Amino acid sequence: MARKTKEEAQATREGILDAAQVCFHEYGVAGTSLAMIGARAGFTRGAVYWHFKNKAEVLTAMIDRERVPFIERMRRTTSAKRSTPILDLRSALLVSFRELAEDERLRNMMEIMLRNDLSVESQAMQELQREASREELAIIAAALERARELGQLRDHVDAETVARIVSTSLTGVLYSAMLEPELFEIQRDGMQTLDAIFSAFVKPGVFTPGAPPTALPTDDEI
Repeated sequence: MARKTKEEAQATREGILDAAQVCFHEYGVAGTSLAMIGARAGFTRGAVYWHFKNKAEVLTAMIDRERVPFIERMRRTTSAKRSTPILDLRSALLVSFRELAEDERLRNMMEIMLRNDLSVESQAMQELQREASREELAIIAAALERARELGQLRDHVDAETVARIVSTSLTGVLYSAMLEPELFEIQRDGMQTLDAIFSAFVKPGVFTPGAPPTALPTDDEI
């Protein structure tokens, strides 16, 4: 019975997060209340407050739910047990582009995070974004530094510089796809942008532009 109650509580929490994402996407962070989230989820406001104290907690949980799998995938690209950091990093990002292209919930989450308003919750979300960007940048730099150690980067290429170029360029792809979805495609333009950057800084033969993702590191390889 206790296990069933725990599973039901988790299902309620997930339902609240699903409803919150819909509300934040439709009405913005400032225009959404916990009561609206509860009504959309089909729960009382008390049920929402039982799981979350305020909108900021809802936002944090909603972002973490989507971000944790992405970060875990990215961290695998820095494995010292592998000798293919460029292929691993490229594949991790290509898989993420594909997921964004195919999963409406992920795209909506991205749009919520890329928008901006003056609400306290939105400002808190921006701080979460800054922390996330720093973490992602560090992971990309670590993977590229591993590639440099293995002799896979062109001579005199600085890993941290390339990491910043990758990060800012892919952020541009995401913004463009959000603002002009008829002109920009996340999966297509993400791959082309990433391959153009790698072609400029990675030695020939390390990866093949336009190729599909390769197998990512397993648990035994991290």
